[in-house]
Amino acid sequence: MPISLRLSLFLSAGFFLTLATAAPADDSSRPAWTTSRVHGSPEPPKPYRTERVFPRLKFDRPVAMMPAPGSGRLFVAELGGKLYSFPNQPDVTRADLFFDGPAEITGLTRLYDLTFDPEYQQNRYVYLSYITERQDPRGTKVSRFTVTDANPPRVEPESELVLIEWQSGGHNGGCLRFGPDGLLYISTGDASSPSPPDGLNTGQDISDLLASILRIDVRGASQDRPYRIPPDNPFIDHDSARPEVWAYGLRNPWKMSFDDTGNLWVGDVGWELWEMIYRIESGGNYGWSITEGPQPVRPEIPRGPTPIRPPAAAHSHIESRSITGGAVYRGDRLSQLRGAYIYGDYVTGKLWSFRDQDGQVTERQEIADSSLAIITFGETREGELFIVGYDGTIHRLVPNAAEATNSKFPVLLSETGLFESVEQRTPATGVIPYRIVAEPWMDGARAERAIAMPGTSKLDVYRSSNAQVGNLKGQWEFPAETVFVKTLSLETAPDRRQPVETQLLHRDGETWKGYTFAWNDDGTDAELVPTDGTQKTYHVVDESMPAGRRQQTWRFASRTECLVCHTTRSGSIQGFRVEQLDRPIGSGRNQLTNLVEMRLFDDPDPLLAKLKVQPHPLTDPSDTSADLQARARSYLDLNCAHCHIRGGGGTANFEVRRELPLERTGLVGERPTQGTFELFAPEIVAAGDPHRSVLFYRMATLGRGRMPHVGSRVIDQSGLGLIREWIASLPAEQPSLAVRKLRKEQATILARMRTEESAVDELLASTSGALQLLSALDEGTLSPTVQQRIIEAATDSTPPHIRGLFERFLPESRRSKRLGESVDLAMILGLNGDAKRGRDLFLNATGVQCRNCHQVSEQGRNVGPRLDGVGKRLSRRQLLESILDPSAVIDEKFRTWLVQTADGRVISGLLIERTDQAVVLRGTDGKDVRVPMSDVEQLVPAQKSLMPDLLARDLTAKELADLLSFLQSLQTPPTEP
Repeated sequence: MPISLRLSLFLSAGFFLTLATAAPADDSSRPAWTTSRVHGSPEPPKPYRTERVFPRLKFDRPVAMMPAPGSGRLFVAELGGKLYSFPNQPDVTRADLFFDGPAEITGLTRLYDLTFDPEYQQNRYVYLSYITERQDPRGTKVSRFTVTDANPPRVEPESELVLIEWQSGGHNGGCLRFGPDGLLYISTGDASSPSPPDGLNTGQDISDLLASILRIDVRGASQDRPYRIPPDNPFIDHDSARPEVWAYGLRNPWKMSFDDTGNLWVGDVGWELWEMIYRIESGGNYGWSITEGPQPVRPEIPRGPTPIRPPAAAHSHIESRSITGGAVYRGDRLSQLRGAYIYGDYVTGKLWSFRDQDGQVTERQEIADSSLAIITFGETREGELFIVGYDGTIHRLVPNAAEATNSKFPVLLSETGLFESVEQRTPATGVIPYRIVAEPWMDGARAERAIAMPGTSKLDVYRSSNAQVGNLKGQWEFPAETVFVKTLSLETAPDRRQPVETQLLHRDGETWKGYTFAWNDDGTDAELVPTDGTQKTYHVVDESMPAGRRQQTWRFASRTECLVCHTTRSGSIQGFRVEQLDRPIGSGRNQLTNLVEMRLFDDPDPLLAKLKVQPHPLTDPSDTSADLQARARSYLDLNCAHCHIRGGGGTANFEVRRELPLERTGLVGERPTQGTFELFAPEIVAAGDPHRSVLFYRMATLGRGRMPHVGSRVIDQSGLGLIREWIASLPAEQPSLAVRKLRKEQATILARMRTEESAVDELLASTSGALQLLSALDEGTLSPTVQQRIIEAATDSTPPHIRGLFERFLPESRRSKRLGESVDLAMILGLNGDAKRGRDLFLNATGVQCRNCHQVSEQGRNVGPRLDGVGKRLSRRQLLESILDPSAVIDEKFRTWLVQTADGRVISGLLIERTDQAVVLRGTDGKDVRVPMSDVEQLVPAQKSLMPDLLARDLTAKELADLLSFLQSLQTPPTEP
């Protein structure tokens, strides 16, 4: 159904039609909004806010800021390779070029940091870290340069001395700091892409320079190095260790700093769940990739030579997404913060502080909530702190003069002053409803939108773009106290839509704050949701389900979750844009023209000019009469571009803005960096082949790897079909022989599927085959019997990455109740389990894999060890630990082996037989696979049990307790044959 028919924003009240036909002649024709009660915050205000300094300066993607000893100048490094200096004066108007890396160093592609020698005033040395090539064994470099005595100073490129090099990759570290001991400390990353985690398996390996903090003496050279190894480095006498390593087990230590007592602090960018701050000590092991902060990741890999140390502070991804290490404040301007470590987050813009007292973290608090993409911090020689935004601006903290907690902040929607009638959703006088050209996916909800600006205030400044922050689309500066309103409703009965939540975005001074109101069941009012969010279950119309309805659990976002999407980098306001507002609204009127005539904009001329020239107009993805390419590119723009733009918070290296030529997006033909989900020859978008496309897989699954990962729990079947059709339509080069062979095999199996049940299992054995089945289900050409057979097989005994693709066909009550990756062992042990229910879970429940490998009383498969008598051999705690960490102790008989064949296939299973002629592996399906040795390219044992990791993540806590009780009840050993 077209968007224009689905949206009914205030039409029943006739309010929008009145605005549409009016043509105000002056400001007085636009009614003022005077009823707002949305002021301040229901939470106590943060003690500080950010204030821009050096307002006439702006840099391109700055990544480092540093003072020089004995100089009144500050130095800024840009990611693209240029460095600038400028005097520390508030009214400075320009920065002077200090170093032009790409022009002066052959192959330089990225610059990460700079630092000055402690004796800079005498030797004029500066040290830079930069990258030449990705995945180059020597692609990340630290070099020393000499600086001229001129004013302003310049780096002498011919003076370069390359000190140390290491492998470049996705995580390069590259932070440089001199310690109070006069030695140079260098951070290095794991040189890997985000997934699989620690792809080079280097986190616990001290035989290389990766994933570490290095410590070298640059005041002299040794026989084979242009530096010396400090004699007290911790691993100098350790066999096979690189002597430069000072500490290790870090994923991507982005920024580090020393405090006045000599402590070294570093911010380590997390993986999927946590962001960490560490106090770095000699020989310290910080866990990666055995752990991600407090979270186990790969507990099966060997640990390094020293124990794992916990983080000083860890922030979950509910409140932080990309931590930026900060500095201990040593200045005098903010006396209450003196001695506190201050750090921030790149995605949410939040800033925190804590104090270190005798090795213990105290007084940890959130101190400011900014709109910045905090990329780094800078200090003056006096210890004053600067906060650098990736948009190229520089800021500082100042006391927040905001009023105390607003005890009268509305807790009901009816108290906000936004509605004349909440029950009828009639806007208050001066509140302006609007509609957009194309809706993003909102889990089946429909939206009603409005903007409310105080009085008759206007949008003051129109900006067409801002290349500094990732090509922001047309935006305006909104007046303080502006409120955006979006009410979402679900179809809970035929022809009846129930309001579910109303979202507010409030312009509180210079920042946007998000609030969610949950509607009561009667639809008469909505209540403010707690800070951390909540959820509620609804029953919605779904004609595909037997009863015509299905259960849907709705997530009401936390305050922080709102800002994960509404970031400054993506423009904060996603819908109120030229391309979204430019649409007809009735009586021959254009909505955007109408808003201009209402004098909503202070300077409408650029807006009207934009109207006349739109080279890439937004297309409604649901409009099947429109061009397929335009629909698909608009869909990705609507649903993905707020993260997947430069500097937008998405970690995958591609952009999806529709105005970019497809070849510049980094989508087509690119190998994924965030996980392949066992797809055959995977690409982010495999032209002509959606079933090898990770983008398609992520949209299709409800399991791990789902995108979007925030704000959606329901598959957009229409959007999925659109993207599948688009990918299939893309012109493709001749595929490889292996790909052609796979396609032919799968086509043959698909043809048999309607008559042979075994064909379904064959396709479910691979991710690409499972996607073929999913597409067949969505196309609606299969009989109900075949459909049911596929769904039962796909959700019964398949791995989680396969099952997640088909869970949407199950009632929500049968979907995975995910304990998740973090299971509270003590909590599970404290629950009373029911052995009878546990037995039924083990033997009969869908989605539980125990019986697929283990036998109990001759029931189940004989792949793993038999479990009769296991309750006598192991305690309840040991049983639980073996489930949560199956690779901690591996019986060699049940170790997983991997075979890579000459045609690119990877086969895993138990090693049953190995001869000069063939290798035989037994998979988790109990079937043996024979591979001729002539086809074996590689045969290696894995440091993992055949029993899968995260086995309990799809169970409820009670189900896991029941399963434990059943296993405990197995006291009789198996009968010997």
